[in-house]
Amino acid sequence: MKKVWATIGLLALLIGCSEKEMDNEPKFTVKEAIKNNVVIQNLSDKEHEIMSGETKAEHLVPMFAFLDDVKANKESTLQITVFPKSGEPTTSELHFISEDKTVFTNNNKTFAMPTGEIECMSIRDSNRNFTVDGCNGEYSSVFVFPFGSREYNLAKVEYKKKSKN
Repeated sequence: MKKVWATIGLLALLIGCSEKEMDNEPKFTVKEAIKNNVVIQNLSDKEHEIMSGETKAEHLVPMFAFLDDVKANKESTLQITVFPKSGEPTTSELHFISEDKTVFTNNNKTFAMPTGEIECMSIRDSNRNFTVDGCNGEYSSVFVFPFGSREYNLAKVEYKKKSKN
């Protein structure tokens, strides 16, 4: 009987130690995501606040390279990582295949848009947001991500400088 209690105590100790190690594991950070992805940080948990500008967009430059590929009818992908105010980040992917086929794999539930693989016909960008249109499913237009006009203009200038070099 003593062996059984000793074994149970040892297992409890091992489980407790492994949980502490899991807590210390590094989490996916903005700094890591920004290397390759467009990054959106939600500054609120309330959808109407997020949609009215409570976000911070970083590293929009890949969006412009993606849009150039779209204009050239060249297959291309764009990854977008959203960091909610509370909760884990999600990375979604926009895959331009041809001028009438784009697939948006949406893993983000923040913007009240459908998740999963959504096939669409066109891409629309402005200096405030990025959407896909002509989509199959519940919505014909799907909101991809928001950004501020200042963030958009700064990234556009940065992209143009990099393109010249």
